[in-house]
Amino acid sequence: MMVQNSGGCCGPDCCSEIKDSQKQIIIDFLYLDLSVCTRCQGTESSLDEAVLEVSRVLQATGVDVVVNKINVHNEELARAWKFVSSPTIRINGRDIQLEVKEGLCESCGDLCGDDVECRVWVYQGKDYTVPPKAMIIEAMLKEVYGGVRHTSNTTEQEYIMPDNLKRFYAAMQNKQSGKTGSSVLPSGNDCCCGSSGSINKLRIEWKHLDVAGDTCNRCYDTGENLHNEVKRLNRSLKPRGIEVEFIETKLDATQIPQSNVILFNGVPIEEVLDIKVAENYCASCTDLLGTDTYCRTIIYEGNEYEDIPARAIRQAALKVLGLAEKTTAPIVDLGCGCNNSKCC
Repeated sequence: MMVQNSGGCCGPDCCSEIKDSQKQIIIDFLYLDLSVCTRCQGTESSLDEAVLEVSRVLQATGVDVVVNKINVHNEELARAWKFVSSPTIRINGRDIQLEVKEGLCESCGDLCGDDVECRVWVYQGKDYTVPPKAMIIEAMLKEVYGGVRHTSNTTEQEYIMPDNLKRFYAAMQNKQSGKTGSSVLPSGNDCCCGSSGSINKLRIEWKHLDVAGDTCNRCYDTGENLHNEVKRLNRSLKPRGIEVEFIETKLDATQIPQSNVILFNGVPIEEVLDIKVAENYCASCTDLLGTDTYCRTIIYEGNEYEDIPARAIRQAALKVLGLAEKTTAPIVDLGCGCNNSKCC
């Protein structure tokens, strides 16, 4: 059985009523923001996937998984949870990464209007801004089958709030009290990026080859990118009154030239951004259709892609909504879509 609790927790004891059970693991996901911070968003997605995959195995052995998702949005909660870095994943009170490593997070900086660092995950000698699913799965399995039952490592030490978190909370409090300008995505005509009209709905249509429920590798990769970005866009835009509608149009073998096309409110992505369309031999479609097939590629930011990158999808969506300036520079994080720290 897998149980999820979201927000509303006032401290570690609040959401862990049966924490002492030997047949249960408690996962606490602590974060600063899910509407803008791409690291928190990505960590949540990675955690959800890991839990979904492992909980089925654990359930068969009588182990329940409980997931608490806690928005540590003020200093009181930070002290209650002894919060040291965002995002954090704890299993039965133990941080899955004891060493705290951080790096500049531009999206949280855009959110609060000050420089903020978020967690960098270290796994198998490499740094990640989002924890790999394998890292979380490994930590869960070690907790259950590792032979040593860990106790919480969050209650033994005196808590001192890191300066990084103090700076974030102070900046957010100042912004909410009107002492600083807003750094989050504006709504409607208030966008500082120069939109004269208000768009409250974004229709994203994806056209791709479908052969008995299967598609080619490059379409599959585009679909993965697209589904993740639609999810993130909805999180950030829905609170601002903007609805994202996703439509999937399946094509047959006679419509290959239209395959792997994304339209934003009816406009192809290559017309929204500075993208050139080309084609090359597609071994995957050739296998599916039994004949030599050439499929679309795109040239974006000087590189050729067989799939459509997530960054391009997000940049096009924000530009259609009037939330991004006209630029070909890569957009790293959400902000208002301008990739300009001075804009908002």
